[in-house]
Amino acid sequence: MWATGREARGSPAPSTPSGSPSPVKPSTGGGFDAGTTLIEALVVVAITALVSLIGFPRLQQGITRLSQRQTVSAVAERLREARAGALRGDRPTTFQVAANGRAYGWSGGRRWGVPPGIAVGPGGGSISFFADGSSNGGAVWILAGRRPLYVQVAPATGAVALGPK
Repeated sequence: MWATGREARGSPAPSTPSGSPSPVKPSTGGGFDAGTTLIEALVVVAITALVSLIGFPRLQQGITRLSQRQTVSAVAERLREARAGALRGDRPTTFQVAANGRAYGWSGGRRWGVPPGIAVGPGGGSISFFADGSSNGGAVWILAGRRPLYVQVAPATGAVALGPK
């Protein structure tokens, strides 16, 4: 067996009053201490708090952008449903956005709300789909912060597309 510590230097291992070797090595000025100080723990907590304060705004921006993209997809799907309803019912259907920008839907149909931090607006009034599948055309913008995304409707075909205005 290899000799370590005091045994290697020739001094006997500390013992208990009963004479058996002590299981705990006493701390000496140059040895290891088996723990952390309060200062070390506070430094770790402070660094963790600082990193989370730096990272949280970016996380929030990412969540808002994800909500915006999901809302763009949902609005595009609702526009397609409004067009399909006009074709199926052989009557015009109008897609409308609420004045406060917090909901959208079509005439005589259900209305959907938007997530917090997202606003929806018509890029030129309401969009009407006609019985032949055509529309009056237009765009709907979905705003998160200062970054708008657009859903466009072609006038002749009523086709719904995502992209710049």
